[in-house]
Amino acid sequence: MKLIILALLGTLMLSSCVMGGKMTGLREGLTKDEVIRIVGNPDGYQRTGEYEVLLYIERRTSAWSFFSGSIHDIVDYSVILKDDQVIEYGPGRAQQRESGEIPFRRIPYR
Repeated sequence: MKLIILALLGTLMLSSCVMGGKMTGLREGLTKDEVIRIVGNPDGYQRTGEYEVLLYIERRTSAWSFFSGSIHDIVDYSVILKDDQVIEYGPGRAQQRESGEIPFRRIPYR
């Protein structure tokens, strides 16, 4: 019985390490409607001219502690679109630039 419980706990811990989340399936060239259909409604939004940014916040369970229960990580994802098509996406927040061709840049996490 103990062996079965240990095997189940090991499987649970390994499956929680798998990357993916709600950003799986995104790629450059998708339209805004396709992004929303895949990922859902954004948690934040910015627009400047023909560019717009969709901000998503994902809460992931990264670990479990006997004393405090599950431990959650919060990860920000930005999707930058130009003329309603994805040109860049990934973890990090988008920041507005002071100047340049593209008014937004994505600041990835270190």
